[in-house]
Amino acid sequence: MAASRVENEVTKCRKRMTYLICGLFFLMGGIEYAVILPTLWLYMKNDFSARPYFLGFVLSAFSFSALLFSPVIGRCADVFRRPKLLLILCTLWEIAGNAMYFMGISKWFLLGSRLVSGLGAGGEALILAEIGRVTSEEDRTGIISTLVSMRQLGLIFGPGLNFFLRLSHFYIGPFLVDKFSAPGAFMACMWTLQCLLLIFFFTDLHIIHGNSEREIRATEEINSQKRIIGSNDDEKCRKLTLKLLYDDYIREEIIVLIALQFNSFFNQVALETMATPLSQKLLNWGEIENSLMYCIAGLEVVLVFMLVRFLSKRLQDRTMLVFGCAILTLANCWLMYVVPHTSPDNPQKNIAFFALGIILDMIALPFLVVCSISLFSKLTRKDSQGLSQGIRRSVVGVSCILAPLWAGSTIDKPYLMFGVMIGLLVMALTMLIISFSKLNTNKDGKDAHQITQATLSSVQHEYDQERQPLLSQN
Repeated sequence: MAASRVENEVTKCRKRMTYLICGLFFLMGGIEYAVILPTLWLYMKNDFSARPYFLGFVLSAFSFSALLFSPVIGRCADVFRRPKLLLILCTLWEIAGNAMYFMGISKWFLLGSRLVSGLGAGGEALILAEIGRVTSEEDRTGIISTLVSMRQLGLIFGPGLNFFLRLSHFYIGPFLVDKFSAPGAFMACMWTLQCLLLIFFFTDLHIIHGNSEREIRATEEINSQKRIIGSNDDEKCRKLTLKLLYDDYIREEIIVLIALQFNSFFNQVALETMATPLSQKLLNWGEIENSLMYCIAGLEVVLVFMLVRFLSKRLQDRTMLVFGCAILTLANCWLMYVVPHTSPDNPQKNIAFFALGIILDMIALPFLVVCSISLFSKLTRKDSQGLSQGIRRSVVGVSCILAPLWAGSTIDKPYLMFGVMIGLLVMALTMLIISFSKLNTNKDGKDAHQITQATLSSVQHEYDQERQPLLSQN
């Protein structure tokens, strides 16, 4: 009995440490984005005389390599079931990419550094795939909300780190570490620490949850009967065919979620792209005011993530998706009205109008991001979660590449810019409403719950029988 209690405590400790390291992976991704982005343009312009168009190439490089590589690493996780080794590999790519960034040999070398770092971004999809594999549907949305909020925390704290990094001026060998290259050196060190944590303290989640493997299988049988999405045997996992891809992903509910993911991230990244120019034009804000705006918006998003975690126990994912999409559509309609009708001559009056649109957008974002990821994992097979999350990450990558191009080219045409974005959101909202019944993961929930309990009771009874001494059973 004592040995069993000690074993349970050790398992709980390993589980907490593993989830903490997963959260740190997301945190590092947010910090990296926040510390590199503010100084990237000045780095390229001052040190390498780069033209403005080249900034777009460098910004898109990270998403481009992530969209190509995420499905590959996800499929490897499905087949080989070694997520720890794959996460270490992703971390090593992040280390290499950031080390290349601080070396800064040329503008093309900087482009290559972001391509290499983008290979490591597949680690986030891999973690989400493991969460989808081992957690129950009731707990999954809350866990995903916590992980994604960790990335948002990184986006909040990242700009503050630049206040210290800009004081850097020293050499590592022949390479100068100054305010432009310091973010790369700093993130290389941080990712090295993350790699060490993965090596010594991370345990594969399917191993930690191995004690409840029978419960997971029983629940998975019921879920697969409800949604009829295929068997979970390892042999089929290894045979990736066009028919399997068609059966798994060319389904109404999956298409709806993929479209929603694309539209949500397209809208969000486009807003981030145009926020700084618009604030400068309409509010006469400088660097400090914009940094403060991003920090306040980030804090709001973290609070809404916590709200999503709370509501995930009480509302279905599909309900929160409709709410988030409606709020985001409202935010864009408001901005489409405000931006053309505000005068730069009255910045004090413009603040309230502009801030309302940003606040509505930040409220909608966590509902759309968390619930779409969670619902996507519930509607796809557990044995192909890696590939599924990789495909989802690729779709997000495409939207992150196209959104800055669209927002940058239409910044002076607000009706066109917001009109297209509103059109995409209305399309997504219409698809959500039409397919609302097919997005239900709790069909016949009461009967399924009773079957689950009966199955688990039978499993527990068998387990207890196995543990009894042979003579005592007579």
